[in-house]
Amino acid sequence: MGGAALGGAPSFPIPLLVLVSLLLGTAMVAALRRVEGRAARFLIAAIWCRYILSVFHRYTFGDVVAGFSINALGSVAITAIGLVVIQPRHLMLKMLMPAYAIILLALVSAGLNAGVLSGVDMAVKFGYFIVVAVACYEALRQNGPERLVPPLLWAFAPLLVFQLLSVATGTVKASELDGSVSYIGGYNHEAAFSVALATFFVMVCFATSLGRVLKAVLLVVLALGIAAANYRTTILAVLPLAAWQAVAGTTLAFRRDQRGIVVLAVSVLAFLGVGILMLGAADRFVDLAHFVQDPGQYIKPVNEFTVEERRLLSGRAYIWSSYIYTWLDSNGLRHIFGFGPGSWQGWFRVYPHNTLIAFLFEMGIAGLAALVWLFWTMFVVALRSGGAMRINLLLAHISFILMNLATMALWQVEGIIFYALICGFSLFGAVNRRAERRAPPAMDNNIIKGYESFVG
Repeated sequence: MGGAALGGAPSFPIPLLVLVSLLLGTAMVAALRRVEGRAARFLIAAIWCRYILSVFHRYTFGDVVAGFSINALGSVAITAIGLVVIQPRHLMLKMLMPAYAIILLALVSAGLNAGVLSGVDMAVKFGYFIVVAVACYEALRQNGPERLVPPLLWAFAPLLVFQLLSVATGTVKASELDGSVSYIGGYNHEAAFSVALATFFVMVCFATSLGRVLKAVLLVVLALGIAAANYRTTILAVLPLAAWQAVAGTTLAFRRDQRGIVVLAVSVLAFLGVGILMLGAADRFVDLAHFVQDPGQYIKPVNEFTVEERRLLSGRAYIWSSYIYTWLDSNGLRHIFGFGPGSWQGWFRVYPHNTLIAFLFEMGIAGLAALVWLFWTMFVVALRSGGAMRINLLLAHISFILMNLATMALWQVEGIIFYALICGFSLFGAVNRRAERRAPPAMDNNIIKGYESFVG
């Protein structure tokens, strides 16, 4: 059962997978009974189903019907069910316009290249994003964070349970040629798994109704889990939010007049902790320091790369340059609309490892502009939220953007779930803040609709 597999992802035996999944399913059903409304139940079940399907990756990743895998068919089904569950008026929220623009551009770019059907995958992914984000917002409106988040956490239980099983049984994946390994719970790849764990971490940050000790323990366990997954991009991306949780969680235990000193002390300890982490994995992070010092020198024609430079950041700088210069050498139409969604497979052996570069290559300047519009719109909505939630939301958005700079979180369904949830929480926080400022104590649906229109 144990052992590392270079380039592969060892899975658990089917009997064990089925047994554990059934036990986790029982817990998930119990969680569904603790929330109110179809949106909340759909949200929990949809996320849980994705993580369960993915742990059976030997069977769910291969094509089964018309080029679609079981995972892909599951995403289509969840999107279709979500469109029935959510309120149609929420599909017209202004904050969703960039997502619709991306869907439209994906279909246009596909039509100009390999045909409209090649854009269906992109359209389904952003349809998935829309329904999960809206369902999250509606679930929060019906239940509030205090009631929704604890049951929602059970949707993420498969990640932690299977990772603990992989640690206990020694089921690991060799993720790098340097001999390092990743404990990813029998899932297919450390990138998607670590992003899913980061989503779990963020949701625990929003769990204000959990006891302080339980919340702290969960955050520590998940931070260790992300480190054990051994995906450098996600580790770096969650550091700001993890540091804030350490500082904020500690200071609440002290009187107001003592908190300034405590913040300073904890900040110093956090800084030292990060330093020790970097030293302990210096070989994984030293090339990042070289790149950050002067990133411009590593974006150049690929024939100018030395052997050492091609290995920098696990080859990312070389990969990014390959995509950028192939796009630059193309014609004007492809400069605007790109080579088409999913077209990288016809040009390169590895995917772009950067969402912005992927959008530039596949959907041109128009696609990149739409992506930046999406990130900016959602960040502004988070900025309009109120209370302690705002800092967590802003840091979560920053973490997600950082992930997309060195991998493709928005390309993975696990990343789409991450982004959809923080966008749903952002809209809820923004609408609530405006309602508290402007509305009378008793708010009817028309008032709420007005705030949704203004904010979202």
